[in-house]
Amino acid sequence: MHLVTAREMRLIEQAFTKEAGLPSAVLMESAGAAVARSVAERVAAPGRVLVLCGHGANGGDGFVAARHLAIAGYDVAVWLAGEEGRLDGDAALMWRALQGTGVQIVEWDGRADALADAIRQADVVVDALLGTGASGAPRGRVGAAMSVLAACRPRRGIVVAVDLPSGVNADTGEAPPEAVRADVTVTFGAPKWAHFLFPAATLRGDLVVADIGLPPALAERVGVAARIITPEVARAGWPPRPRWSHKGTHGHVLVVGGSRSMPGAAQLAALAALRSGAGLVTLAVPASAAPYVAGRDPEILMWAWPDEDGHFAPDSWRCLEEGSRRYSVLAVGPGVGRWPGGETWLAHLLLRFPGPVVVDADALAFLGQNLDLLSRRSAPTIVTPHPREMGRLLGREETVAEAARPETARAFALAHQVYVVLKGAYSLVACPDGRLYLNPTGSSALAKGGSGDVLTGIVAGLVAQTGDVRAALLTGVWLHGRAGERAGDPVPHAPLARDVIACLPEAMAALAVEGSATRQTYFPGN
Repeated sequence: MHLVTAREMRLIEQAFTKEAGLPSAVLMESAGAAVARSVAERVAAPGRVLVLCGHGANGGDGFVAARHLAIAGYDVAVWLAGEEGRLDGDAALMWRALQGTGVQIVEWDGRADALADAIRQADVVVDALLGTGASGAPRGRVGAAMSVLAACRPRRGIVVAVDLPSGVNADTGEAPPEAVRADVTVTFGAPKWAHFLFPAATLRGDLVVADIGLPPALAERVGVAARIITPEVARAGWPPRPRWSHKGTHGHVLVVGGSRSMPGAAQLAALAALRSGAGLVTLAVPASAAPYVAGRDPEILMWAWPDEDGHFAPDSWRCLEEGSRRYSVLAVGPGVGRWPGGETWLAHLLLRFPGPVVVDADALAFLGQNLDLLSRRSAPTIVTPHPREMGRLLGREETVAEAARPETARAFALAHQVYVVLKGAYSLVACPDGRLYLNPTGSSALAKGGSGDVLTGIVAGLVAQTGDVRAALLTGVWLHGRAGERAGDPVPHAPLARDVIACLPEAMAALAVEGSATRQTYFPGN
């Protein structure tokens, strides 16, 4: 499933109407009908529905929804935040089609008390004021209508937004204080970036992506580079498990991490790699940390490397000089801490390991001191920063990197030819070819120490099994998020990182059966 900007959506729609030889009103009709279906799924006829409309295409979608609901037996009123004379194009056409349907039509004069009363008396309010074309602070009667809706709610408490909650920026997720807070947002053809960027993502409620007949191939043709990691996408990287296979069939992960003060992080990564299906996992830790982790998980192979002051000794990388090719993938960083010369130690590891490498945690801090290392590697490199670590890699503040998450991740992947997993709410996977993927799974249960180490282990384990870095990344990020959801049910406060690992089997089972509906795709609200 593609993830689009407002401009990309316009190009897709224009290409469709041109190639199909159909008027754009056909798309508006399909969109409005999808909104009406979503209302009907939540409130039965003859419920009272108030449709708030602006002058643009979003308002036209609202006119169509009102007509379909009226035909289905609902008590419908349309309030136009402006004058009929300002309508044009498809919106004017759908306004004319609304006449004679029994729908109450009001050209709102701006009186707040009258609109507030109408909102409170409705079971459902449909927000069709502003869509993807809106930018800047809302003005005039549309802005006034948004302010009224922000101050009161319908009696059943349900607000259904058309395409986007009015007021939010479709591409950046920015939202003014008076932006509409929806319980459900019905969007068309493909989700927009604002549905998954904050603060707009907190305003959309449940997201329904309705199929209105736009062929997915059109998104490819107009150059859409971003996608959602759906279960279908995640399944593509799910490794087969033949009955005749053995431990040597499914790869060998080497986790290099830990320190005397943080031995558990590397242990979590190693355990997650095993749980994700890797045939063998070896955990290399400084000698002083070995007593803390040895025997806790007997399935993990232990390897004590030379130690200095509780960290890896500067020349401990030499342990890898012989036998590095026996490992399918290297994961380095969880719990290593920091010490003078750590960047040189990491450089030796990265340049001498011949296979894929996952770099996480404090190893990212070392990497940030010498990003040229990345271009000197011939095998794939994966970096998995959280926002603060991303900021350090870029030499910027965390807030700067977080304010433009998609652009930041994609630019870094392209510049250094690496895979980037930018962690956070709706983690992003950026690829060296410019492709960008957003992960819709996850929970605030993952907002706890150790969660990132678990992700590193899952990704390394899947890379070891498949050898396909991109597919393993997409599958691993999706599984990590779904396991976090399972661990956080019914409350997200209690789970530990080990609980997320324990829930991986449930997430894997869900991956085997979950899929998107043919007519619409559903993403639960925050």
